This record gives sequence, structure tokens and C-alpha cells, in this order.
Amino acid sequence: MTKVSIIGSHGLYAKYGGWDQLVINLAEKKSNNIQYLIFNSRDTPSVDVSIPGVMVKKSIFKASGFEGLFYDFSTILQCYFKTDTILLLGIQGLPLVSFLSLFKKIKVVSNSGGIEWERAKFGYFAKLYLRMCFKMSLKYSDHVILDNEFFKRYLPDNANYKSTINVIPYGGEIDRSVSIDHNLSAKYSFLNAEYYLSISRSISDNMIEELCKSFCESKKELVLISNLSSSTYGRDILNKYSLTDNITLIDGLYDKPILDLIRRKCTAYIHTHTSCGTAPSLVEMAISKRPIFSIDKPQNRFTLNNEGFYYESFEKLVSYLESNPGLDMYIVSDIVNSKYSWTKVVSEYQSLY
Repeated sequence: MTKVSIIGSHGLYAKYGGWDQLVINLAEKKSNNIQYLIFNSRDTPSVDVSIPGVMVKKSIFKASGFEGLFYDFSTILQCYFKTDTILLLGIQGLPLVSFLSLFKKIKVVSNSGGIEWERAKFGYFAKLYLRMCFKMSLKYSDHVILDNEFFKRYLPDNANYKSTINVIPYGGEIDRSVSIDHNLSAKYSFLNAEYYLSISRSISDNMIEELCKSFCESKKELVLISNLSSSTYGRDILNKYSLTDNITLIDGLYDKPILDLIRRKCTAYIHTHTSCGTAPSLVEMAISKRPIFSIDKPQNRFTLNNEGFYYESFEKLVSYLESNPGLDMYIVSDIVNSKYSWTKVVSEYQSLY
């Protein structure tokens, strides 16, 4: 039995982003010879877990924001000497792991989640720290996971680092069990019309302010789903655009069957992420078989294998949409989607333990 501790996500059955979906699938699809200890963030609701071989422990700290560093360090200390493998989702705990390795060697698998030191939300010293942690991950991790092929460009030119490099994306699944009914039509009236959809976290890197501003000049309908009320940035967008006639803002939607219905029924999807790797929202839209318009970033092209439509500015995108182009050519092929099976992703993670 291999004991694996998972650190860095909001935890099991949290409803935030890619790491949280990854943790759910790692737990629910695990092999019988793996035993997981999963640390939940303080603000993740407690749930009964009945998966054999999976134990959840709630941290006294939140996994995000300033408390995130305390969350990582405290959870690492709790499990390091009792586990066979640590899976780090986020690398800010690497300095502590490197110190503890002087006393005991365990297997370390790390996933930075992206090029975090390039995100606008971090200050100068935070960026320096995250860049240092990434370099440490190459020295003190047995395996480093990159979720996008593009991130290999950030590896040192020399190959004198200890870790093996593994490109493992996030998976995706679409729930097709829900259909439009009277209640859903009343709650989400846009389902009965044409609408362009965008889904992202409420951070400036995802450029949702710029997206909303560009649609103010358009006759097209935009539906934006984001955790808007969770940040000052998002609350400002709510204040500015909640009364705009052709923009519908949905402040957090975590009911997956309903969310996937909105995905499946949209006219097309607009992807705005600039700093993440293989964005789970982009993967799930590709699987939804809807046309995709993605901001032109190398990691997005890797995710979609250059399929879909790529735009450089929101103004040019909206102008193009106003011309009512044919959209079916921007639906991603099944060949691309076959890479994003959760069963395949879980198997690749487990092979590293």
C-alpha cells in the first residue's frame, strides 16, 4: 500500500478550479494499492467521505491568499514523516520539503500549476519567491508535472536537474443528463437565444474586464460565469456591468449538470486566460463540441492543437463576431479531446508514486 499525501488544493469536493477537479478524480478513480491523505482548506465545506482508502483532514488555514503559505507549511509538517509520497499542487512549500529531506527521503511529485511568477496579481518579492520555488522543484522533486507542453520552455537549458519532467494535462467530462425545462428557462432566459459564453476565475490575468468592455459595443449576448464576489476585481466588474443589457453575469455556478448544459447550448465559447497552462474550462468546452474562440497564447494553442479560432484583441474579436461568420469550423476534433480523459490522467499520476 502506497501512502500519498495531497497538499495545495482546496481539498476534496471543493468547487474552485482545476486542482480541485483533479483531486476529486484522483480520489474517486484511484487504484486499490493507493491510500490518500487529502488536506482540505479551512474554508472548504466539510463532507462525509466514503471512498475506501481516502482520508480527509481539514487545515486551520485557507489554501489561498496570504494564508496559503501557512497552509502548505503546516500540512507538510503534519504528514511528511508519515507518508511515502507527497503530491504538491503548488510549489511554495518546496523550501520546507528541501529542509526536511535532510532527515528523511520520501518521493516528491510537484505540479506548479503554471508560470505563477508571471501572474499580474503577485508583487515583485512574491514573484521572486515563486521563481525560486520552481527551480527548487527541479532539484528536490522526483517528478515535476507540467500541465502544458509549452511550459517546457521555462526549463533550464542544461539538463542537470534531478527531476523527471512529465506533461500531464487536466481531464474533462461533460454531464449531458440535464435538458432545458420551464424552470431553467425562467432562471436562465439566455438559454433560449444565441449567446457567447466565457468561464473563468475572477482574476485580472483572465481579462474579464476587457471582455465585458468590448461587448458593451456589441449587439451580441455575452454570458460570463465567474466567482465575481470573491475578489475586489470581480466586485468591480459586477458594479460596472451587471446592468448592461447584453451581458449576463453569473456569480459562481458549481452545479455541474447545469453548468454543462450552459456550455452545450452556447453559440460559441470565448477563452480569455493568459497565464494558466491547460485550462480545465477550455478542455471541458472542447469536449462540449462548441466553437471556441481563444486568446492567442502558446499554451492555448498547445491545448487545442491549433484548432479553433485565435484572436489578438477583444475589439477585433467582437468585430469578427459581428460579421456573423460560420462557426462550425471552430469546433475542436475528437482527436484533440482524446487526450483529456480523466481515467488516462489519473493513471499517469499514479505511475509517478
